[in-house]
Amino acid sequence: MPAIQRWFGLLIFVAALHMIEQLITGLDELYMIRRVLDVYDGWFKNTDFATVLLVTILVVFVLLLIYGVLLRGRPLLCVMAFFVLVSISEVHHIVESAIHRRYVPGTITAVAWIIVGMPRLRRRCEVDHQL
Repeated sequence: MPAIQRWFGLLIFVAALHMIEQLITGLDELYMIRRVLDVYDGWFKNTDFATVLLVTILVVFVLLLIYGVLLRGRPLLCVMAFFVLVSISEVHHIVESAIHRRYVPGTITAVAWIIVGMPRLRRRCEVDHQL
């Protein structure tokens, strides 16, 4: 199995663990997302339209990611870069825990996200340099 397939498989596993950790320990992030969506909904007269538009954008984005993986080459590298950014962005759990001086749901598996993402970032930069 190529390294990229193992990496994506590991990402799926870590993502599932991350969500399980938050389901067990608290849904703090869900409440933050709800506040953001409330602001988003406020931009529209019709919240149903806003919801369908957001779902459409997300579905198209996911399909573009899948297409990028299927195309391989530079598009695959762009998909990898996106997931590396997602992995690294999970540092927010660690920062929030440090600021609040307490455990924030998702902190434990955020470390796993970062550990999985960083080597791929290094590899991504090496491949980009070669192109």
